[in-house]
Amino acid sequence: MTLLTINQLMTLLKGFATDHPQLDDFGYGPTYDIGTSRQMRPAYMWVTHEIDSTVQVINQTTVPTLNLTFLFVDKINDQENYLDENGYPSNNTQEVISDMYTVTLDFIGFVQSNLTPYGISIADDIVSQFVINDETDDKVAGWGVRIPFKIKYHNSIFC
Repeated sequence: MTLLTINQLMTLLKGFATDHPQLDDFGYGPTYDIGTSRQMRPAYMWVTHEIDSTVQVINQTTVPTLNLTFLFVDKINDQENYLDENGYPSNNTQEVISDMYTVTLDFIGFVQSNLTPYGISIADDIVSQFVINDETDDKVAGWGVRIPFKIKYHNSIFC
């Protein structure tokens, strides 16, 4: 087994977004790049390096952990409240959060079944999730998922 490069990993992740029936777009980079070269088509998946990644060295063995953050968001309807309620039920935000939560669970299943053959696993079996409420011009909501990917790496040719 050879090391899966970040480029190859992004190709696999883009494949998830392309194949998922609820997602219409994919992006990778810092969050300030979202929608800069073209408008993203909601609902979309965005991958970013939000948290430092690590490399642990144990008995001259290199154990990299690639920490990635995944955003799964959809457009909020910019409309007057259609219900006489405050909070999420006042527009489609509750529906978006509900739908995107299901997509995050699908994604975690994808990671477990599709990335394991490449030597990638979820470090310590821990995935953290957080709600996204974006009040910028994009007006999106959804979920963020932080996954530490432990990567099986056979020491380099220089060892």
